[in-house]
Amino acid sequence: MLAKEVRKGVFVYTGLSGQLAAFKHLEVIANNLANMNTTGYRSERILFEKALTRETTRISSGAFDSDINQPTNLKTDEYVGIRGSFTDFSEGSIESSGNPLDVAIQGLGFFVVNGPDGARYTRSGNFRLDTSSRITTQDGLPVQGTGGDIVASGADIQITNEGEVLADGKSVGKFRIVQAGPNDLERAAGMLFKPKAGAEITELTGVRVQGGAVEGSNVNAVRELTDMIMASRIYDSFTKVSESSSKMSEIRNQKIGSTQG
Repeated sequence: MLAKEVRKGVFVYTGLSGQLAAFKHLEVIANNLANMNTTGYRSERILFEKALTRETTRISSGAFDSDINQPTNLKTDEYVGIRGSFTDFSEGSIESSGNPLDVAIQGLGFFVVNGPDGARYTRSGNFRLDTSSRITTQDGLPVQGTGGDIVASGADIQITNEGEVLADGKSVGKFRIVQAGPNDLERAAGMLFKPKAGAEITELTGVRVQGGAVEGSNVNAVRELTDMIMASRIYDSFTKVSESSSKMSEIRNQKIGSTQG
């Protein structure tokens, strides 16, 4: 005698997995759009995958029941999965700000920040001075120069195209700029990135920067809105699949109940 139907609820789970994946995609898109005007923000992208599950058909046959338990190629179901996400490190546009402490990197590279858990990296160059005249991020983390913290005590602060910081005409440091591979960094708090285990961080020389300017977000509003419309439609489609499956189960239960009665 064959066991109970093994594919019961398959469409429900398929629809639910699609809904969850589409909802996560919508969350990422919404976060990208929310940071469209955030200095140095890098957009996030979702990686989808198709998850396959192979069910087992079991035949009940008394004493031989435990011996007959073979997988079947006819019971493969597909589910939507999220493998993870990745950061788009393409450059944003550079915009003049008029703030002498603002600085934007032209081309590749990251500023180095001294965080409580080690070095962190950022493209967000809207810096400020703390009470000790150190150049810091907006969150108060010291920005690193080639010789450590940069202390710029002076009435007139300028940043040259070579990344050198001048206070009242005297050099007080030079920004330390590094480069990492696209898969060597992961998001940390705020606009910071942290190195993954085994990441290779390379010191860069000859990098050009622009003082009195910041690099904007690399979020493409048109692309994000287009993706949002597509993700919303996919979510609605999977919702309909789940609803249809529930109705089919309800009808089936009614039919079976009336037949047994």
